[in-house]
This record gives sequence, structure tokens and C-alpha cells, in this order.
Amino acid sequence: MAATEQRAWHVGTYEPLAWAETAVKAVAFLVAYLALVQALGRTLHSPDGIHIAEIVLLGVAELGLLLAIGDRLIGRELIAMVFVVFNNVAHVGMLYALLAVPGPGGLVSLFCLFMLTGEVVKIAWLRTTHFTVRELSALTVQALVVAYATIYLVALIVWQFLK
Repeated sequence: MAATEQRAWHVGTYEPLAWAETAVKAVAFLVAYLALVQALGRTLHSPDGIHIAEIVLLGVAELGLLLAIGDRLIGRELIAMVFVVFNNVAHVGMLYALLAVPGPGGLVSLFCLFMLTGEVVKIAWLRTTHFTVRELSALTVQALVVAYATIYLVALIVWQFLK
């Protein structure tokens, strides 16, 4: 019976900082969706120079988020599953916008700023709760989030200072 209960979809218990992370990242998702809508119907280009760095950074983030879908399927937590789907759509949308001419402009910086802020909130939440994922230690989970925060920070630096 316990194995059946663990395999059922459920809604987890979330701390206020987890909800704050969700809210901040939801704003980032809206920014990405706006960039995608603006890019639809535009001409796409082959990236060069700094555009390659932009796409690589968000592409690496997207690859990790694709893997996260599998993790959410294993965990069967409903809110986390819905969130990761919206997160993937936002990243793919921003990648598409980066390929459009003209690109997303300042929206990509806003997206990365809100995603970075969300990761910082998530780090605070993880440190206060010592949250783990299955066999991963709390420190490993925190390191993964720091890696994502680093991606968004580097992206902000690239777009603000190298463009």
C-alpha cells in the first residue's frame, strides 16, 4: 500500500520562500512568453558572435530543465510538474526569440534577472529547509541551483556589458 501511495500524484507542502520563488519565476515566464509572441512570424537567423553565447547559456539551462521533467514524473508532485512544464516553455520561447530578427532586446535581460532572483530565493529556501531530492544530499541540490543562478548571472553580464 505504501508503494502505491508514493506513486500517486499529490500536492506537496510549500514554505513561503518556495512560493516566493514560484512567483518571481512566474514573472520571468511571462517575460519569456511576451518575447515569444513578439518573435512569432519574424524571420529567423543563424546566430553568430554574442548571439551564440546567448543561445548556449539558455540552451544549457533548457537541457537541465528537460531532465527535470523526468525528475518531476518520478516525484509525482503536481505543482512541481506544472511548474517545470511552464519553465521549459519559457526557456524554449526565449531561445526562439533569440533566433528571431530583431531579437528580444531587453526582454532577455529581464527574463534572466527574474530567473536569477528566483534562484537566489530558492537557495535561501533550500538552506533553511535542507531540502533533498531522493538520494541527493541537500548540498548537491543547492549546488545545482547555484549552477543555474550562475548561468543567469553570466547571461546578464554578457547582455549588459558585451553587447
